[in-house]
Amino acid sequence: MTMAFKGYLVGNAVVIPSIEDSRKLYSMGFYGKFLGRDKVRINEVNSVNTPLILSIVEALYLVDKGLLRVFTTDGKPLGRDDLVMVGRESIANFDNVYAIYRELRDGGFIIKSGLKFGSLFAVYEKGPGIDHAPVLLHFVEPRRAVTALDITRAARLSHSVNKRFVMATYNEADGRIHYVAFEWWVP
Repeated sequence: MTMAFKGYLVGNAVVIPSIEDSRKLYSMGFYGKFLGRDKVRINEVNSVNTPLILSIVEALYLVDKGLLRVFTTDGKPLGRDDLVMVGRESIANFDNVYAIYRELRDGGFIIKSGLKFGSLFAVYEKGPGIDHAPVLLHFVEPRRAVTALDITRAARLSHSVNKRFVMATYNEADGRIHYVAFEWWVP
């Protein structure tokens, strides 16, 4: 049986204070971000001496996988429902965002924040430092009309950083996540 890592909820993120555990967890699938570091490569992990910071989405996923136990800063254990409540309070459409994250992670992809690209997620096939994220994923709220400006803005940004633009939404009718990919085409 795998021993669960221990993290502490700080605001809407979970901190793994143990440097050794931080290195192990990051090495298991590029989870989180080391405090003060960006895109740490696997061969650099053992030189990092800062805690790992997990988003609430990543933390919930790891809790669901039995790999993480989360506590308040004063040591009170938090359950899955507590993390979901924090997620819903801090992230719009949290349940849908988490479902997309979980589906992609379970599909073998490495999922990182796409905030610096103006998207929800940057999706990697292998991981930061190994390959570039070939996909920027944009979330569209269920029942929201997508405009030509939405598509043009996201597509131009994705194209400018040489990434595929994918829109994802939750379909309430069939209970599934649907993805639409866009590519530039020049005749």
